[in-house]
Amino acid sequence: MVDIRKYRVPKIVGADEMVPRWVRYGLLLVLLGGVAWLAYQKGGSGLAQGFARLQSGMDRVELLEQERNELKRELAMVKQTAEVDREALVAIREQIKGIQDERLKMEEELAFLRGIVSTSSKNQSLRVQNFKLEPGLEAQQFVYKFSVSQVINSGSVVKGRIEITVTGLQDGETRQLKLDALSKEKLSSHKMRFRYYQNVEGMILLPQGFEPATIMIDVKPSSSKLAPVSESYNWSPLS
Repeated sequence: MVDIRKYRVPKIVGADEMVPRWVRYGLLLVLLGGVAWLAYQKGGSGLAQGFARLQSGMDRVELLEQERNELKRELAMVKQTAEVDREALVAIREQIKGIQDERLKMEEELAFLRGIVSTSSKNQSLRVQNFKLEPGLEAQQFVYKFSVSQVINSGSVVKGRIEITVTGLQDGETRQLKLDALSKEKLSSHKMRFRYYQNVEGMILLPQGFEPATIMIDVKPSSSKLAPVSESYNWSPLS
């Protein structure tokens, strides 16, 4: 009988047992390091691209901001120019209106002076001119203005008084109101004293329910050498 203990069965050694453990660990670390490096390289490239896109966007925003500021500046300049043009236009219109008013005033003065130096009637040397009637600040209140003049050829000082009478209807009846019944000061007439002309102005207050129709101006000189003058005007206040 054969004794099997005399024969030893050869032991099979694996590849893992042939390579030392520290070598295997070293190779594993190198492999992991390579993988990490590749991942870092790839990730770093994407991050760089992201930074590049971000920088490009920031540059674009800055450019748009500059364009917006430039447009705001141009808009402000346009508004300022338009405001200057508007003010200039208003000033020009005011100047034109002033010139027109001055021309109208000069024409009125010229007509007035023509009335002084000439008259159609040899017997009449006094004249009422430039009558105006305007609404006052209160209800039933009115302001009247006119001038009384004489021809220059007369040359003497004119004295006298000027009476005013308003004719109208009240309660269906015709009524005449003198100046003392129409003025707050109870003024009966205007005193007249001038050599060439005199401007007259006053205020009247109509009673409630009175409907005016005409206003009469009576110029009564104190000298018998001058004939009295009467002028009647329709009641038509300027608006």
